[in-house]
Amino acid sequence: MPPKSKYTLHDIVDAAFNVARREGMEKLTARTIAAELNASTMPIYSCGKSMAEIEIEVVKKAWETLRGYQEKPRSHDTYLDLGVGYVLFAKSERHLFRCVHNDKYREINTLLGDENLQRSLDLLADYPLFAGVPQGIKEKILIQGWIYSHGLADLMLNSLAERVQELKTEKQITDYFLEANLMSWEGLKSIVEQYRTS
Repeated sequence: MPPKSKYTLHDIVDAAFNVARREGMEKLTARTIAAELNASTMPIYSCGKSMAEIEIEVVKKAWETLRGYQEKPRSHDTYLDLGVGYVLFAKSERHLFRCVHNDKYREINTLLGDENLQRSLDLLADYPLFAGVPQGIKEKILIQGWIYSHGLADLMLNSLAERVQELKTEKQITDYFLEANLMSWEGLKSIVEQYRTS
């Protein structure tokens, strides 16, 4: 009987996550995970999970990391913090950002994206601007906010967007995001008021 591995599935997934975080999902192999563990590939092959299943676990951890960024208070406004957190996640965790948008993992990313939307709605359950607004409109507002946040996040990673890339610190990015949102805030309020009175 072969000796029992000293590495648990948790250890293997953590090592895989570290590789993906540092180098990207395309570099995730049994060999790179083994190197991260300072072990042979045997524990990876004997853990009871295929590489595809390990990759799914890494995608789940990437979404958990995004959640941490989005739920961290930064501006005293939960709605804005969700967007700022998304942009900071892209800036600080570029490989994980690409992971949660990777078509190779479309099914799990769609499922976890829907869960993230619902969690965001739950966080905004008592948000003053949303008072009296139908659920479907709240979802539309969140998706519109995500469109803006995703655009800015993508520009943070795009070498053609020099002005956006000049934003280096968390404070600079947060201030830029809040300033840009103020420009559309009044329009958003008027849309919300329209649905409250109809």
